[in-house]
Amino acid sequence: MRQRIVFWLCALVLVFAAGQSRAVDPDPCIPPDTIFALKIRPRQILTSVLVKDLGWDELFKTTLAAVGPVQEFLDTAGLRIDRDLESILWCMPSSPLVDDHDAPQKAIDPDTGDIIQPDRPAGEKPAKLWLNVLQGKFSPKKITKALENHGKSSGAPLRKLKGDGGTLLQMDSPLGPIFLGFEGNSKIIVSNQLERLKACLAGNYGKPSSERFLNGMEGLTDKESLWVVQAVEGDFKKQMEQGEPADSGEAAMREAKSFQVCATITDGIQGKLTIAATTPRHADSMKTATATAMAGIEKELAEMLRELKDQETPDSPSEKAGVSVEAAIAYLGVKQGKLEVKGNNMVLQVGADRKALGPLLKWLGFSGQ
Repeated sequence: MRQRIVFWLCALVLVFAAGQSRAVDPDPCIPPDTIFALKIRPRQILTSVLVKDLGWDELFKTTLAAVGPVQEFLDTAGLRIDRDLESILWCMPSSPLVDDHDAPQKAIDPDTGDIIQPDRPAGEKPAKLWLNVLQGKFSPKKITKALENHGKSSGAPLRKLKGDGGTLLQMDSPLGPIFLGFEGNSKIIVSNQLERLKACLAGNYGKPSSERFLNGMEGLTDKESLWVVQAVEGDFKKQMEQGEPADSGEAAMREAKSFQVCATITDGIQGKLTIAATTPRHADSMKTATATAMAGIEKELAEMLRELKDQETPDSPSEKAGVSVEAAIAYLGVKQGKLEVKGNNMVLQVGADRKALGPLLKWLGFSGQ
């Protein structure tokens, strides 16, 4: 039951209402075959009033410092995430929500419990292509040095390739080669496909070709702390249509064209989940099913909170963290959500300021300063 509830409400804690702001054109770094994109603004989030008030900015720094290799890499690269990393854009022509069936099977180390990621055969094209664009203030020289040091320590030396107008870098990984290039001091572009990287650096990308993806981007201002758009097509659409729908809500979801989640974090959290349907009737069916799920979540919320309170053993921090996230998601969805239909879209808006979040944060041990 909980898995289904989290499926319905997993986006609610990461949402922002775009208000009356004018939408912007898609980022020119988005490849034309993109059907999934995510953008997050680390500096905006880490310097927000809410995050600082809760002390999460210092917790983030402390956590990084505790992971020696990560902090060493950042120091060598001259990179401070809360100061220098403006945004991260991640684009794919497929969905990350669908398993890569062609990938080598992972295994578990019986001694450590770690996941062993097998090597993808040399020269084999990765089944899931992706492109990442990092924007901010960078030192290409220092970052290259940090990557060289990492390559030496990991036994996978950094390779330098000649590209149009500059040097490209190639790093080997268990999943195949990863390519990296710089656009001045303001962009780092990374991809697991060299042609994709070169096209982005050359500025050869036109407008995304998927109408469903463009539909999912409507209303975004690109000033949000985070946004996610998933077009319902390709492998994602096939997965959604597998088997018979369990109920009318799931049947209505199969008429979805795109999903959009966006969030802004200031002194609170405000957001919006938009599911674009093919007709107003289907949007209304989605609203009815979602409203039913949200009405039933209140009992589950109480159970989640009780379960969290009962977990006193210090050796299960991940379990406790998971229940905390579920409780927060449910709290925002049930207590702060506003559900409506706008045209062909089902829209769920959430707004919670610091005061509204206070009781839950205090109960979870995140009361802040």
